[in-house]
Amino acid sequence: MNKFDQFETYVYDLNPDIIGVTESWLDSHVLDSELAIAGYDLFRHDRPVEREGGGVLLYVKSLLCPVSCSLSSTFPEQVWCYILDSSAQRFYIGVCYRSPNVNIYGTGNHDLLQDIMNELGATNKHFVFMGDCNYRYLCWPPATDNQHLSGDATQFYCCVEENFFTQHVDLCTRKDAILDLVITDEPNMVNNMVDLGPFLGSDHNALYWKLEVRTKLELHRKQVLDYRKADMPGLRQVLSRIDWKALPVKKFDVLTTS
Repeated sequence: MNKFDQFETYVYDLNPDIIGVTESWLDSHVLDSELAIAGYDLFRHDRPVEREGGGVLLYVKSLLCPVSCSLSSTFPEQVWCYILDSSAQRFYIGVCYRSPNVNIYGTGNHDLLQDIMNELGATNKHFVFMGDCNYRYLCWPPATDNQHLSGDATQFYCCVEENFFTQHVDLCTRKDAILDLVITDEPNMVNNMVDLGPFLGSDHNALYWKLEVRTKLELHRKQVLDYRKADMPGLRQVLSRIDWKALPVKKFDVLTTS
């Protein structure tokens, strides 16, 4: 069983409505069809530079009718979609990955990540933001006078606070640090967060939690015939009276090439 088959089995066991994946390590050689999971719409963004690693995936159940979208921020590894809540308002869902390697994107990645927060705050979007931000928070809220906390990590925490957002992860997701964050614009939107342990051999732990959003499902009704109740002897009798050889034959033009 390959890694994606294991992932698919993992998904079917949990049956989540939304799945966020960071560090997908995918590129253009892997087709969307190879990543498809029945019942889900897939949104992806691979690392946009010729360096292996990174990349993000977002799966949302098709019943929620998710729509692909983007933010103005040019942060390089992010993917977004939105669904409509019960008031027909857009609710945004995003996944991001911030590489700790400054040789890939430079130090400006910190500012671009804060741009995402500031844009969400300025536009009053309702959202959930999931991401491996690679800031080594030992607890949340962090002690800003902690000598081991980097200046960039402190600035990002302050950015979240200044926008009056809530960060919900308070347990370590890799060894002794909180690297993976879940941020929303409302404090009571996330609850029952559970640590599922290492994810398919990864050095990060998977998180499973409840997201409270008032949504409406679009039900599509169609008539389905119950052929078990059909009069099969009567049908056979009718068909036996047809002169099949006397019926006109339709000819089709077919082209095959190699």
